[in-house]
Parts: sequence; structure tokens; C-alpha cells
Amino acid sequence: MAYPKPNSQPLQTHFIYRQQLHSSLALAAVFASLLAGCDSSSTTISDQNAEEAIPAVFYETTEQCEADTTKQQQEYQVLLEAHQQNQLAQPPTPPVMKVEDCAPQMQAAQQEHDRTAPVYSSLADCQAEGVQCETTPANAETSGYRPAYGGTFLYPYSSPSFVYLNFGGTNRSVYQPHTVFRSSQPGQVVTPLGRTVPQTSPGPVSVPRHTSVVAPQRPTGTAARGTITGRSSQGFGSTFKSTGRGGK
Repeated sequence: MAYPKPNSQPLQTHFIYRQQLHSSLALAAVFASLLAGCDSSSTTISDQNAEEAIPAVFYETTEQCEADTTKQQQEYQVLLEAHQQNQLAQPPTPPVMKVEDCAPQMQAAQQEHDRTAPVYSSLADCQAEGVQCETTPANAETSGYRPAYGGTFLYPYSSPSFVYLNFGGTNRSVYQPHTVFRSSQPGQVVTPLGRTVPQTSPGPVSVPRHTSVVAPQRPTGTAARGTITGRSSQGFGSTFKSTGRGGK
């Protein structure tokens, strides 16, 4: 299904939490493990909660999303008819996303990548982070090299958060995207915090909870090595490193 390419608008973030207390405690535990479990020379996360498997969906492209949501809708219709004919005791749960949600959802993911992907002065500095790299777009605020977009995880099944963006002149609510980068190693993707996870097939997946941590804000100017992993003198994940070869 083809969609007209809308004019890109700044992505405005508004977090909407269900079961707020539970969600806040869970995220607090993840951030505490990132800060307490690592020092400036280690990317190890000691808190087991960070590795807890949670349900998500993963897509790299709008086409992948549309194909998967179409398949899910077809499966749902089969189960629904079986329930209506008393062949299934419990009514099936409808899919969390529709085909028409895919284009705005993936636009939001691309905007998130544009907003948070670190920028490096040289290709060598970027590749040294263990990722595939690309030149920044012509209209980017900072020119240089950045990790290549590798897809996005979405977390619609428990305590989801949402963002709003302008899509075709209309404000649309979509799931908060959690983008990842293409790894230089086949079969892997790299999170904005510098951790590698297996590259999954499109659709529902089970991934470590740490993949749901919101990407750090990109620093001003062109950074050097260490930007993805976010190390600093205050500890892993607390800020971006803004010094080093080619940095400002």
C-alpha cells in the first residue's frame, strides 16, 4: 500500500503512561542499573531487570510494518469467525496496530533517528563505534557522519507511551519509537546506549528491557568517539562524551 510522502514536521513528544507507578519503578530500575552497574570503561549492566525479556514489535521499513499488520489482521479475522461460530471459547485480541498506522509510525521513527543519532567528524570515528555509517542529510544541523538507521522497536503491550507528529497535515498519535543502528557485525543491531542485540525478523519479538530506554539527546556540535555509549566522568549513560579526536 503506497502513501504520499508528507512534509516532515518536528516530532513533538508527549508521554502517556498506563499503570504509571509500575512503569516508573521499572524504568527507574533500568536507569539505576545503567548508572550504578557501569563505570567509564565498561558497558556491563549488572541489574538483571535490564536483561528481562519484554514483548515488543520491530520494523525497519513501512513495507515490513504493512505486511506484518496485514497478516495479523487476517489471523485475527479467522479467530474472530471461529469465536462467532462457537469454535473458540474466548474472543481473540485485535492487533494493536492497523495497516494505516504504519506510514506515520515509521515517519516518527525516522524523525527520532534524525533527532538523536550522534554525529561524528570523520567516518573512521563513526565506524570505530562498531556501526555502519552514513553521511548526514543535506538539511542536517550538523554535518558529518552518523550511524545508519537500523529500525525501531515499539512497545505497545504494557504501559506504552505515545508521541504526536504532523502526518499529511493531521496530528497523529503513534507509539514512541526506540530506534537502533546497523551494526558492523552481521545479524546484530546497536542501541543508542552502545549495546548490541540480535537483529530480529519484522513483527512481534521478545527483547531485553534495556532496549526500551529512551535515546540520549544528541550533544551540540560534532562529537568524537564515545558518543553512542554515552560515557563520561560521571558514569555510563549519564551524558555524551564531548571530547576526543575530532570532537568539540
